[in-house]
Amino acid sequence: MENDFDANDLIEIWEAIGLDNPWIAEANDPPFSKHMLVRVNTLQQQELIFQYGNWCLGQGYYFKNLCFINQIDGGDEWLTIKNDYAFESITFQRIIKQGEFIAYIESLLNATKEQCINLEY
Repeated sequence: MENDFDANDLIEIWEAIGLDNPWIAEANDPPFSKHMLVRVNTLQQQELIFQYGNWCLGQGYYFKNLCFINQIDGGDEWLTIKNDYAFESITFQRIIKQGEFIAYIESLLNATKEQCINLEY
């Protein structure tokens, strides 16, 4: 699946949500900002990024209207934001090892706000 979504209107919202997170707000090498949010073009590319696993605190990636910001320095704990709300903290290593990454992200993309908030996706 390719990223054909224009997220420009969401970048500053995602930045504010990230800065409001107590762990991400602690990022200082470098400090968290919207410039750390990198567009990912395909789900396959996103999966490869998450497989790498050793990301700095505050590093973020987005695919369509989903944004993932790392909450642990050198870790794999991603604050997950859809549109204008954060709803989950996800560790992707297990999901990838089980071969469920693409289906998992597709379920997030298809879930309603209520389903995301209630973690029923």
